[in-house]
Amino acid sequence: MELAVCYDHSGIGLAWSVFLDIMGVFLIMAPLAAARLVAISRANRTAQLQLA
Repeated sequence: MELAVCYDHSGIGLAWSVFLDIMGVFLIMAPLAAARLVAISRANRTAQLQLA
């Protein structure tokens, strides 16, 4: 018995799906990148204080 596929295979549906996937990746990676930048800036600040 075959199951009916009720999914729109048009280009707009595919583009929307890809857009949502990319946005999901950015939403996950943005806080990690921000935390990394804060850690790097703190390390640079500490190194500058030690030199002075």
